[in-house]
Amino acid sequence: MKKILTIVLFLLVELVANAQDFVVEDNDTTVKSEYNNGRVWAYRQIGNLVVGMTNYVNKDGYGKNYQIQIFIKNLSETSLSFDPSMVTSKLYDKDGKTEEMKVYSFEQYMKKIKSQQAWTMALNGISAGLSIGMAGKQTTYTTSYNDNGMPYTQIHTTYNSAAASAVKMAATTQIMTLSKMMSNDKKTISQGYLKKTIIHPDEGIIGYMNIKHKKGQKMQVDIPVGDNVYSFCWDVSKKKK
Repeated sequence: MKKILTIVLFLLVELVANAQDFVVEDNDTTVKSEYNNGRVWAYRQIGNLVVGMTNYVNKDGYGKNYQIQIFIKNLSETSLSFDPSMVTSKLYDKDGKTEEMKVYSFEQYMKKIKSQQAWTMALNGISAGLSIGMAGKQTTYTTSYNDNGMPYTQIHTTYNSAAASAVKMAATTQIMTLSKMMSNDKKTISQGYLKKTIIHPDEGIIGYMNIKHKKGQKMQVDIPVGDNVYSFCWDVSKKKK
């Protein structure tokens, strides 16, 4: 039981450590924040629309990103369109200078993944080819003696087709397994990644987007929905513990 509690506490600490702090501006009555599963969520209501988001750092095999989850609730009587590609973000440094952040749309992030996967498959293919070539060759050394009784070494290289075939089969299996894992990666990422959609009356959506990670002090995310832009500021400075 003690071990289980230790693991749970560790996971909670790591989750909170990766989450960003929401910056509340003075006299802003349109926004409220609350904790949900260890992360701060901020919600802003303007008219008949409620937009909420959370912000945390996520690192996987494809890079380190700020990962934002966005929640939109349509309380109006008309449908509206939401286009995630219109979401923007900017980063403030300690001197107040701003820099535009790279916000990945679904299509852009999938293109990035495919590019990285193509490089990985190419490198694994080269490595597998070298392994097969090395496995097919067998080198033996024999020692002989000349007429003066002095020893000398002879090198003999032969080709073992059975060994090469076995390594080729193993390499093919490895590449097929890697390809399947990459395909599963793309399926997993595509589930929940925000895409352009229609939000009907009394409906809500939730999903996530990735923003390329950069160090800074404050990060602002602007989410256009309907006729308004919902802005959220986050403290992304590295705090000393």
